[in-house]
Amino acid sequence: MALVVNDRVKETSTTTGTGTFSLAGAVTGFETFVAGIGNSNTTYYAIVNTNNGEFEVGLGTVTDGTPDTLARTTIISSSNSDSAVDFSSGTKNVFVTLPASKSVILDSSGNISANNGSNLTNLNADNLASGTVPDARFPATLPALNGSALTNLDAANLATNLVPTARLGTGTASSTTFLAGDQTYKTITADITAVTAGDGLTGGGSSGDVTLNIGPGNLIDVQADQIDVDLSELTTSTSDADGDFFAVVDSANAQKKLTKGNIAISGFNNDSGFIDGSSLNASNLDSGTVPNARLSSIPNGSLANSAITINGTSTSLGGSINVGDITGVTAGTLLDGGGTSGTVTLNVDLSELATSTADTDGDFFAVIDNANAQKKLTKGNINISGFNNDSGFTTNTGTVTSVTGGNGLTGSVTTSGSLAVGAGTGIDVAADSISVDVSDFMSNGSNNRVLTATGADAMNAESNMTFDGTDLSIPQNIVHLGDTNCYIGFHTTDQWRVVTGGTERLEVNNSYITAARDLVPGANDTYDLGASGNVWRNIYTGDLHLSNEAKDEGNTVDGTKGNWTIQEGEEHLYILNNKNGKKYKFKLEEM
Repeated sequence: MALVVNDRVKETSTTTGTGTFSLAGAVTGFETFVAGIGNSNTTYYAIVNTNNGEFEVGLGTVTDGTPDTLARTTIISSSNSDSAVDFSSGTKNVFVTLPASKSVILDSSGNISANNGSNLTNLNADNLASGTVPDARFPATLPALNGSALTNLDAANLATNLVPTARLGTGTASSTTFLAGDQTYKTITADITAVTAGDGLTGGGSSGDVTLNIGPGNLIDVQADQIDVDLSELTTSTSDADGDFFAVVDSANAQKKLTKGNIAISGFNNDSGFIDGSSLNASNLDSGTVPNARLSSIPNGSLANSAITINGTSTSLGGSINVGDITGVTAGTLLDGGGTSGTVTLNVDLSELATSTADTDGDFFAVIDNANAQKKLTKGNINISGFNNDSGFTTNTGTVTSVTGGNGLTGSVTTSGSLAVGAGTGIDVAADSISVDVSDFMSNGSNNRVLTATGADAMNAESNMTFDGTDLSIPQNIVHLGDTNCYIGFHTTDQWRVVTGGTERLEVNNSYITAARDLVPGANDTYDLGASGNVWRNIYTGDLHLSNEAKDEGNTVDGTKGNWTIQEGEEHLYILNNKNGKKYKFKLEEM
């Protein structure tokens, strides 16, 4: 590929848009681009639309083909603010040109600046974008590459490498000196050669950074930033002799060891209820046995004022008792308890009675009257009216001798029996309930399907019509009742349409909205097409009719009202006054 410029290369083209131009052949007296420039070569071109003043100058690439083409590779200047022109219809002239920005011009003396710069004067180094400037073009005082001739060097300009120690301060830099704030090297003087860990410490060393650590021991825990006493490490003892001292803290937080003999138990919480032995009496004894020596002799005589408690009831004893040889009390039938020592208690246990299911065994019932007197009462003397009639027995009598199930019921009752509701179509009967079961007269049942009647007693769950409480889904059309040619339909996926008279009037899909009838506002001079902050991008129309005659007032300039139509011609725009019939032509200025 080479850049070629040649004389008298010119063709025509009817290509529109911003893309590659198809060439229609050479103009009389000129060559084609393929003949004058050559296949695959580039050249400077100009395109001019003679109908409307569109033009473009640029660098293009020629291709030999059917037809020959010119690719608009680089735009140099154009009627579209030096961008690619979107050429409209009409015949364009396409020819080779030499853009002014690519031309070499002779000065007034007939001189031209050679590409090697031999004729250039007053050259500014800022204009050099590449290449190398010869040493002879540098001043004699240019600093040497090693910086030996540099003066007034600012350390802030150093981005890499190291500054020699001699440039940092005065004195001698070594392993035993350091740079002080006055920019002089000073000698380090110290006699510490090593750090040794003492008692309770670990670590240390003789070089580099040295660390000492506290060593944990008995009852001592060591963490990163704290030391804790850990009493859980004490040895557990169960010997009273080990308790000579107790660790205590007084109210001033002073830590002390206190001898056991000086700890007063009166200061502890007496949750065990210990009492002073001087006030001990029999009522304080909750358990254990009082030795005989502590008891007064019990006379073998009167038991007056004594009592025995059985089942919570205290019974007074009287008379006298003689000590005998009873060594134990055994509980017999209907009794629990007994024993062979100490106080013996017997309790009546009626759960030991034998269970009977015979009515003849119930001659007597054990009862207690309101005075707590215990008695046995004959069955015949117990009135059932005193019981809770939770079964709802009644004394009412009638003449019905039997009941037979009628419509919807099954079974019969004479002296005993039952009636039941008969299950039928749509009715389910359970032990304690009756429910409607629509599945008996419905086909095709499934969740969310809409039911439709298919007969007097039948329904169908439509598989293509569902309602989930929010969305009603249908497969195709919503039809006006009695008029199948008027409906709203879902034609295909992502498309719906409005049909009247059997003809589609409005279609909405993913790409556009198509109207097959006039789109008329609901009132005259009332509604807008678009808004000030939400405008239509482009309006494509034929003749444009403009009228303000329906307004209450005229225009804001002279207050008059008019009725105009704008029409398009091949090279002009025309406007017609529909009120007086006059015709005008827009005066357009070509750019």
